[in-house]
Amino acid sequence: MADTGDSVSVAELRLRAARLERELSETRQLIRQDAGAAEAVSAELARTRGYAFDAASLPAEQVVSGCVESIRRNGFTVIDHVIPPDQVAAVRDEVVAAESIISRNIAAIRDLRAGTAGAETHPVELRPVRRAGHPAKPPNDIVWMPRYAQHLANPVVTAVARRVLDDHLRIAQLHLRIIEADRQDGTPGGFGPVQSRGREFRGWHTDWPHDLSAYGAGDPLHNVGCVRQPFPDVAMCLVMIWYLTDVDAESGGTWVVPGSHRDARNPRGPRDGISIVAPIPGELQVSAPAGSVYIQDSRSWHASAMHNTRHDRVAVVNRWAPWWLSVDDFAPGDAYNVNTVCRPLSHTEYHALPAALQPLMRHACPDEHDTLQQPVLDRAAAAGQCARDARERAREDPASVAGSNAHIRVSIDR
Repeated sequence: MADTGDSVSVAELRLRAARLERELSETRQLIRQDAGAAEAVSAELARTRGYAFDAASLPAEQVVSGCVESIRRNGFTVIDHVIPPDQVAAVRDEVVAAESIISRNIAAIRDLRAGTAGAETHPVELRPVRRAGHPAKPPNDIVWMPRYAQHLANPVVTAVARRVLDDHLRIAQLHLRIIEADRQDGTPGGFGPVQSRGREFRGWHTDWPHDLSAYGAGDPLHNVGCVRQPFPDVAMCLVMIWYLTDVDAESGGTWVVPGSHRDARNPRGPRDGISIVAPIPGELQVSAPAGSVYIQDSRSWHASAMHNTRHDRVAVVNRWAPWWLSVDDFAPGDAYNVNTVCRPLSHTEYHALPAALQPLMRHACPDEHDTLQQPVLDRAAAAGQCARDARERAREDPASVAGSNAHIRVSIDR
């Protein structure tokens, strides 16, 4: 260290460093909250699609690293052409057909529970769940979409998820999301109540496990749990929307606020003063070709499009979680399981999945013994070997133990 003429203690230097770090953090927060700066960043992202990376034309590693950096910086990314263009139509048709099957099954379950005649018209499909004492659920939507299942564990997609979350992944939730276009009778297209459909309406929220309303709000029978606000600065879940139609500002592109995943506030925060229905400075609407996958940190502020004039937006939504995040659903009164968390698979349905997809869905099959995936075991084995090596060195040279960690310094922020 250069001689400054004054003797400065390590404690004083640490206090100075801590103060500067706080000032830097506060300055960055002010920059993020500056409407002009946010709007400029979003406009540039929208113009260049700087959040998107083409799986069909770029090396896989470039796509993965670019997506991971975009998620870190912006809170979201898009991988173009995950499903090849010549296969998109068949997958889309399958998803549209699955929507009808799933809707009929849910309606039949409702009729069965209500004791009405509809249950006799349509057969009911239910599957047992892993948790003892919990009622059976409708089967996981993936069973109706074998073509789509062939793409769900795409190696580029899973590589992005592993780098952001952890080596052991679970697909905790999977459901369809079709946003209708304008009808010929004049009914406006879009998502949500018809009276709220329009370009200036939003429905801002964050997703499980960062959804403050937790599906059931204050009702213990329907609440699935939520991380306490302010959220820890760690990615806990990735939400993926697989677009099976082209999306843009006129055809169901997802709204998102870049950088919002690092903001301490929340659109549904009781004391944050944010309207969930109004535009937010710096927002942008994602554009992507059919066959692409939008991926976001679940903390990102986003909304489905309440304005869609061109064609029905067909998409499949799934939520990817690391192994350490509980994916048990805490809604014992949700008779119809509309939140779709961990809809189960029979053993036959599980084994019908592609081999690469099975580890991501194993937790949803009660007949499968769920264990940690190999990369996590490899990490643990390396850690165990590190401990054994240290003990062996200590046995061989006991005198070296006292000074072995002399080079280690841990800073304390006071």
